[in-house]
Amino acid sequence: MTRFSVIAAVALTVASAATGVAGASGPPGVPEGQDRQLRPTHPAPQDGATTVTLITGDKVTISPSGPSVRPGKGRKVNFSTLKRKDHLVVLPSDAAPLVARGLLDERLFDVTQLIEWKYDDAHRKDVPVIARTAGAATFRLSGAPAPTWRSGVLGLAAVKVPKKDATAAWQALSGGAGARSLAGGVGRLWLDGRRMPSLDKSVPQVGAPEAWKSGYTGKGVTVAVLDTGYDPAHPDLQGVVTHSKSFSSLEPDINDHAGHGTHVASTIAGTGAASGGKYRGVAPDAKLAVGKVLSEYGGYDSEIVAGMEWAANEVKAKVVNMSLGGTDDRRLDPVEEAVNVLSEQTGTLFVAAAGNYGTLDSPGSADAALTVGAVDKQDQLAKFSGRGPRIGDGAIKPEITAPGVDITAAVPATPEGSYKAISGTSMATPHVAGAAAILAQRYPEWRGERLKSALIGSATPKTDANAFEQGAGRLEAAKALTQTVVAVPGNVSSVLRWPHEKGQQTTKTITYTNTGDAPVTFDLAIAPVGSGPLPAGVLSLSADRLTVPAKGEASLTVTMAADGITPGAYAGVVTATAGDTVVRTLAGAYIEPETIDLTVTTKGGQPGQTGVVWVNNVATWQEERIEVRDGTGSVRLPAGDLILLGSFDGEQGKVTIVHTPPLRLNEQNRQVTIDLAAGKEVVQSVDDPTARRHAMSLWTEQSTDRGRIVGTYGLTEGRLFVVPSQAPRQSFRVHTTLVKADTTPSPYRYDLYNSAEGGLPSDPVYKARKAELAKVTMNYRGAGVPAEGVADVRPSGFLSIIDTPLRVPATVVHYRSPVKGLMWGSGMTLLDENGFGHWIWDSHRELARGSYTETWNTAVYGAAASNYSKRYGDYIQLGYSLFNDSGAGRGGSEDNSSGAVSLAKDGKELANQACAPPDHSSCSVEMELPPEESAYTVTMSGRRQVPYAALSTAVDAKWTFRSGTTAEKGAPLPMLHVRAAPQGLDELNRARRSALTPIRLLVEQPGAASDEVRPKAEVSFDEGKTWRPAPVTRLQGQWTALVRNPAAGDFVSLRLSAGSGDNTFTQTVIRAYGLTS
Repeated sequence: MTRFSVIAAVALTVASAATGVAGASGPPGVPEGQDRQLRPTHPAPQDGATTVTLITGDKVTISPSGPSVRPGKGRKVNFSTLKRKDHLVVLPSDAAPLVARGLLDERLFDVTQLIEWKYDDAHRKDVPVIARTAGAATFRLSGAPAPTWRSGVLGLAAVKVPKKDATAAWQALSGGAGARSLAGGVGRLWLDGRRMPSLDKSVPQVGAPEAWKSGYTGKGVTVAVLDTGYDPAHPDLQGVVTHSKSFSSLEPDINDHAGHGTHVASTIAGTGAASGGKYRGVAPDAKLAVGKVLSEYGGYDSEIVAGMEWAANEVKAKVVNMSLGGTDDRRLDPVEEAVNVLSEQTGTLFVAAAGNYGTLDSPGSADAALTVGAVDKQDQLAKFSGRGPRIGDGAIKPEITAPGVDITAAVPATPEGSYKAISGTSMATPHVAGAAAILAQRYPEWRGERLKSALIGSATPKTDANAFEQGAGRLEAAKALTQTVVAVPGNVSSVLRWPHEKGQQTTKTITYTNTGDAPVTFDLAIAPVGSGPLPAGVLSLSADRLTVPAKGEASLTVTMAADGITPGAYAGVVTATAGDTVVRTLAGAYIEPETIDLTVTTKGGQPGQTGVVWVNNVATWQEERIEVRDGTGSVRLPAGDLILLGSFDGEQGKVTIVHTPPLRLNEQNRQVTIDLAAGKEVVQSVDDPTARRHAMSLWTEQSTDRGRIVGTYGLTEGRLFVVPSQAPRQSFRVHTTLVKADTTPSPYRYDLYNSAEGGLPSDPVYKARKAELAKVTMNYRGAGVPAEGVADVRPSGFLSIIDTPLRVPATVVHYRSPVKGLMWGSGMTLLDENGFGHWIWDSHRELARGSYTETWNTAVYGAAASNYSKRYGDYIQLGYSLFNDSGAGRGGSEDNSSGAVSLAKDGKELANQACAPPDHSSCSVEMELPPEESAYTVTMSGRRQVPYAALSTAVDAKWTFRSGTTAEKGAPLPMLHVRAAPQGLDELNRARRSALTPIRLLVEQPGAASDEVRPKAEVSFDEGKTWRPAPVTRLQGQWTALVRNPAAGDFVSLRLSAGSGDNTFTQTVIRAYGLTS
C-alpha cells in the first residue's frame, strides 16, 4: 500500500512578549467569618463518570466536572492532551515519543474511542493489544497472561493486559525513559480495536441467472463468510455450510444473534428453500465456511485476523467475504496488512465492504481487497456508500459496486418471517463474493488478483458517479464469465511527489491475457468515469490499439504525469474495446500539492533534550505528530498555515511548552528555530510555608476562524516552562494544587488558578494570599466503614491530575481561587486494592471569597435523577445509576456492582439485561420503540459487596412513565426519583439506636418541578424481611420521614415511593444507614 509517511519532526519560532497574567479577581465576597452550606445554583449534569485505565496503568476519568488523570502506582510522569474531532487523547510523557515514532498506536490513549468501544473500567478489566514480534510462536508479554492468539505468518500476537498489572507490563514494555523503541521483543503495539458489521431483484440485477444458465453456480468453490455467525437451522443454509468456527470472545457460539451474518451468507449461497427458491443466493451451489468474528456489538481486530488466517490457510477458501469495517487512517493496521499478506501468500480473494458513512473503511482500504460500494435497484449510487479517494495516497477505492439497498435475504427466524430487507455495503459485498465464486468455478486455477481484475474489468459504470464513488461500475457476473480477456492488475495508481519538475511522470504496466482461441484487437482509450474530463496529459496510454494473441499476453503502459496539472487526486478508466467485449481498468494519479521539507533546530536546550510536537493545519484540520531529538528534526508537510503545539523534556524534570499562533509554511519559510532558553517558569504559590506543590495543569488555546486548537499539560514532577508568545487569539490558564508537605493524606489543599489572554505570558507567576481565597470545609463520610480513596477538585473544562489521597471519614479544608466566571467542580472516589470503586461527583459552581461547607458520601445511596436514561426520537437508552449519594444534584457510579435492568411496554417485557463486574456493557437497554406515546415500566437492581462500603448492599428500583417520540437530540425520560437524606448521622453514616431520625426526602424528575409530589416511606429493621410505614410530613418546606430507630441491630433499610397513575417510582435500599450506640 502506498501511503504518506506520518512519522515526522517539527519546530517553531515564537516571539517573546511581555504578556501579563490575569489576577484572581472574583465575585463579591462573603462577609469574613460567615460560614455557609454550599448548594448547587442549578441542577447538576448527571451523565455518568467513566474511568479508563490506559496501557501505562494511568487512569483517566471523564465526568461532568471534566477529565482527570490519576498516574499509575509509583509512576512519576506528566501528561499532555489533545482534542481532535471530539476525541480526547491523553498521552503520558513516557509514551508520547513512541507514539510519535509510530511504534505505539495512538488509539491506546484515545479516551473517547476507548469509551465508545466499551474498553472503560466499568466494562472490562484488561487492555486488549496486538503486538508485532519476530517470535510470535513463543512470545509472552511481561506482566500479562499468554497471548490469546498468535500468528507466526504475520508476526502478530494478541494479548489482554490486566489493568491491575498494566503499570508493571508497561514498565517492561516501554524500555524506560528516553527509549527509542519498545522492549520485550515488541516491534510495534496496536490497540486490539473493534469493527462493526458494515435479493429477489438484486440477484438478477448483477446477471447471476445468466451465469447459472451456462452451468456456473459456484459449485465446488468454498466461500468464507467472516461475520456475526449464522443460523444453523435456517432452511436456506441446510447443507450449504461445510465449516464453521467462532473466534468471538464476546459471543463464543456460532449462532447469529444480530441477523447480519445469516443475511450475508444467504446472499452468497442461500438455496432459497424457505421461499420456494425465490430468494436464492448469487452462487447457490457454492459451499460456505462461516467464521464468527463479530458479535452483535462488533468484534476485535485480532479475532478478525484469526478468522482470516483460518479461512485462507485451514479452510483454503477461494473467496473471503468481509462485510465489516472500521475507521481507516494513513498507516497499515493489522487487518489491512493481513489482507495484503494472505492474498499474496495463498491467492485468496478478500472481498470487503467500502463502508456506510460516506468515507472509506478499513479493511476495504487494503491494496489487495476487492472493495465494494452499494447501488440501489435502479443502479443509482447509495447515499451511504463509502467513497474514495483513499486517505494518504489518493488511490481509487471502491473498485466495484453491487446492489445494497433494501436487499431481501435470510435472517434467523422471527414471528415476522425468515427474510428481511436490509441496506448497506455489507449487503452489496456478498453479491460480489458470490460472483467471484462463479468465476472461480470456471477458472479454478486463477488466483485472487486475477478474479478481482476480471470482476472490475467486466463492470458497467453509470454516468452520474465518478470512479472514486463507483470504481469501474456495477457488477456484471455473466460478463465476467463470458469475456475471454482479463487485464491485470485491475487498479493502478501512482503518487507524484512535489516539487513537480518539467517532465515528471511515472508509469504502470497493465497485462492483458487472452484465454480464447482467437486473437483479440482492442481500441484503447482512457477517460474519466461519469461527468467531467480529465486534465489533458495527467493520464495517457502507450498505444491506442493492442492485439492480444490467442492463449497469449500483451502489455500496455499507463503514464501518470504532473506537468501543468493542478494538485489533487485524479481517476480514470482504461477502456479496451473489441466489438461487444469491453475490458476496464482503473487508473489513478495523485499529484501531491505543494509540500515542504521543514527543518527544525533548537537552541538553548539541554543535551539530549527531546520533544514531541503536534502540527495542525488551520485550513483542513489535518494533524501530524512528530519527534524532535538531539536538537533537530524534519517533516514533510503541505504548505499552508500551521499551528504547532508541543512539549520538550529536559534534565532535572524541566518541561518546556510551546504553542504558536498560525505560522506560514512555504518555500521561503522552511526552517525554524525553537529557543528553549526563552522559556519562562510557570509558578503558582501561596503564603503558607507548609504547602508544597502536588500537581499542575496547564491549558493553552489558539482560536481560529474554523475553531480552536487546545492543548493541556499535566505536571506531577519537575518544573514547567512556557515559551512566551504574542497572539491576539491565544489564551493561557493554569491550575495548581498544593498540599501539606510530607503528610498523606493532607489535612488541607489549595487549588490556585490564573489566566492570561493575548499569548503565552513572559511572567507566568501567580502568588496567592490565603486570606483572599474561598475556604471550603469538606466533610467526607464513610459508608459504614473507614476506607481509602482520592478527592478531586478542578476548574471547568480542565484536564485534572489533581487527585489527592483521601482517608474517610475525614475533614479536609480546601482553599480555592475565587475568579469571576470560573466554575469549580468536586468529586471523590473510594477504591479497592485494584483501583476500582465508587465515584461521586457534583456540579460546577462559582465561588466568592468567604467560607463554605460541603458534606460528601452521605447516605442514602440510591437512584437519582439522571441523564443516563434518555430518548432520542424513537430510540431509548436506559442506563445504570443506582449508587448516588443523597446530595442534591450529585451523581454516582459503582465499578464493582452487579445488577440488571429491564424495560416493559404496556405490561409486556421488551428487554431484560443482567450484568456483573467487570463487564457492565449489558447492564443497559438501547432499543427502538414505536413513536406513539405508551406506558412503560423500567426496573433496575444493583448489588455490591465491597471493602469500602457496608451500606446500600442491595438497591432495587421501579419506574412507570409515559413516553412518545422526542426530539432527535435526546431528552431525559420523565422518571421520578426520591433522594433520602437522614439527618444527624455520624461520620460513618450511622444514627443512634432508639433515637428519632428525620429523613429528608427530595423528589426529582428531569425537566419538571416535582417537589410538590408527596413521597411515601417504609422502614425495615431486619434487612427487608418485614416492613412498616414511616410517617411523612412537611418540615421547614421539605418532605421528611420520621423513623424511630430500634434499640438493637446494625442497619435500617428503606422503601420509598412517589407518584400515581402512569408516573410512579418505588425504591428499596437494604442497609440504607447504619446504627450505633
